[in-house]
Amino acid sequence: MNSPKMTLEQELAAAVAIVRIGLDRIRDAACRTEAVGPHAAALQALYDPAKPDAGVLAFVADVIGTITVSVTEVDHDDIERVTELLDEAKGHVQDSTGDRIRHALALLEPLLQRCEECGQQKPDVDVMADPFSTALYPEETDHRQIPLCPPCATKRFEES
Repeated sequence: MNSPKMTLEQELAAAVAIVRIGLDRIRDAACRTEAVGPHAAALQALYDPAKPDAGVLAFVADVIGTITVSVTEVDHDDIERVTELLDEAKGHVQDSTGDRIRHALALLEPLLQRCEECGQQKPDVDVMADPFSTALYPEETDHRQIPLCPPCATKRFEES
């Protein structure tokens, strides 16, 4: 049984819609609060200086690069100029845009919460009731509020 095929236009429209949904989720995760952490985390999803090949911008650059290589198979006088332009576009996506995000993240870093356990300033540090005392004394309501990253919060809970 053959399933109906999408036209190229339909296939690309569907792909763009999927990408748009993902980008909307990144934006919504960042903007649902005034806290700096989610904003920094969303920017890192776009471009993480520690993992520059893993963010959204890296994937966009990869697509441009693959298309650039593929288009070299086209026999046309202007293909060399096309590939030059696409190579520049690829560089701008990751290098220029990524560099600006890296600078913005560096400026935001001092505003991030510092985990009380590991001492790191990270976007996912959250102020919460102490998991250690909460697990040991669940009936108490006045647990100390401490900033913890998820791994340290889990560790404190498991130690209880």
